[in-house]
Amino acid sequence: MAVIELLRVTCVPGRREEFLARDAEVWTPALARHDGYIDKEVWVSLDNPDRVTIMVRWASLAQWKTFPEDLTAELDAKMQGVQLELTGEAYAIYDE
Repeated sequence: MAVIELLRVTCVPGRREEFLARDAEVWTPALARHDGYIDKEVWVSLDNPDRVTIMVRWASLAQWKTFPEDLTAELDAKMQGVQLELTGEAYAIYDE
């Protein structure tokens, strides 16, 4: 079962472009090296200049769950100063 990880980020006001650049430098390579990672899309809000939504596609729930918590904490720490809030949800891809 493929999984979508949907993350909603509130950037520090006026620092969205810096957030996007740092995310591409910090998170994207780490995700790409992890088994089960398929791809990532980054959506910028047209209504709120400080809001970004990130969709990460994983091959399976089991593979997503093996992403190391200590690495997550390390990467999150590198995002300090450009992001205020991060919330997330996970979805199974429904195949009829």
